[in-house]
Order: sequence, then C-alpha cells, then structure tokens
Amino acid sequence: MSVEEQHHNDQDLAITGVSRNEPAALQAQAPELPLSADPKRLQGQLEALLFASGDPLPLSDLARACEVSEADCRELLLQMAGRLEADESRGILLRRVRDRYCLISKPLYKDCVSRLFTARTAVRLSQAAYEVLACVAYNQPVTRAQVEAVRGVNSDAVISRLEELGYIFASGQLEAPGHPTLFSVTDRFLLECGLNSLDELPPMELLMYSSLQEFEQNLKQAESTGAEDPKLRQLPPEKD
Repeated sequence: MSVEEQHHNDQDLAITGVSRNEPAALQAQAPELPLSADPKRLQGQLEALLFASGDPLPLSDLARACEVSEADCRELLLQMAGRLEADESRGILLRRVRDRYCLISKPLYKDCVSRLFTARTAVRLSQAAYEVLACVAYNQPVTRAQVEAVRGVNSDAVISRLEELGYIFASGQLEAPGHPTLFSVTDRFLLECGLNSLDELPPMELLMYSSLQEFEQNLKQAESTGAEDPKLRQLPPEKD
C-alpha cells in the first residue's frame, strides 16, 4: 500500500470514528432501538404530534400514529403530563379535554405570552347566550325546540351566534319527523371553562329540572290535564 493510500484510509477511519485496533465485531455500529422500545422517545413523538396539531387530538389518533395500544398511549400521556408540570424549565402543560389531548402554555407565563401576542378581544356573552349554553352543556345533545321550551322565546339568533363563536356545534340529527339538528358544546367551551369533561360541571338542576326531557314531560302533562305545574310558575322572566 502506498503512503498516499494509507493516508486516505486513515482519514476515512477518523471520519467514521472507528479505531484500527478494535475487533471487526465491535466496529459494527449497534442498530438503533425502535421508537416503540423507548418510552422517552415515544413521549417525544407524542409531544411532536400535539405541537404540530395545535388542536386537541383524540387518543385513538395518537396511539395509531405512535403504533402503540390506546392503554399504553394513555399511560405515556399521563407520565408526560406529570413531567411537564413538574419541570420548571418547561413552559407548557398537557391538557385532556374529553378523550382528546393538547398542549397549552403554563398559566405562570401568561404575562410573558401576552407581551408577544395581542390578546384576543374578550367576547361578552349576553344573559340569553349563557342560558342557551347552560341548556346545551347540561343536557346535550339538544334541539332548538328543546332549548326554546325552557327559555320560552325564540333562540335561533343566540344559537347561531354561539355556533359562530365556536362554543356549540351541530352534532347530529334527532331521529324524529323533520330530523331537527342536535347541538353539543365544543372542546373550546371546555378549554375556556377549565374543564376536562362535562362530568366536571358543577351540579345544577337547570330551571329546577334534572333534564330538558323531564321539563317537556311535565309541560305536556300539565297541558293535557289543564293543571299548572307548580315548577312552571317559578321560571325566570323571558329574555332575548
């Protein structure tokens, strides 16, 4: 071998980091572990998915993307949530909304974030909007007619406004003549109320009825018998 060839070989060995004195078996680079075998890297995958999405992602989608079971994915997310909350050097938290997950900034850094981003103008909701939101949140899915049965006034404009603001959405159709639209609250409603699910809503009997269905049954019974339901006398004044 010429001196020049020897020089080139030495350069190649230096670049690859392989020593001339190491046995051939040790010189072979160890194969990289698959992501599924490394919980930390799986959590990194989950964080990347949630960061790239921006919107809450369902557990099933996260598990499928990471090629793990939903049970394993839920456990990884639980570990990830604890790690992010405990690490003071991290500025984000993992939030669960229903069975969807998303990343949010820590409340501790609210002032810092607000200095960079223009705060969204707070939406002032009317009393009527709050009434409709309560009807939907505590009894979803509900139709316009069910909401109006409780409020006693037309609620089309209020429902349309809440849809426009992203607080409620058309979640289906009722299997009844005319197939009226059913409405439910959105993930945005839960996020802004600081709720993980509707199960965390404070106990409340809407207008002293446990459900809109009970209200309608009592109303129909009162109409058929001609007797006034004492609860109906205690309904609040009508508002637009």
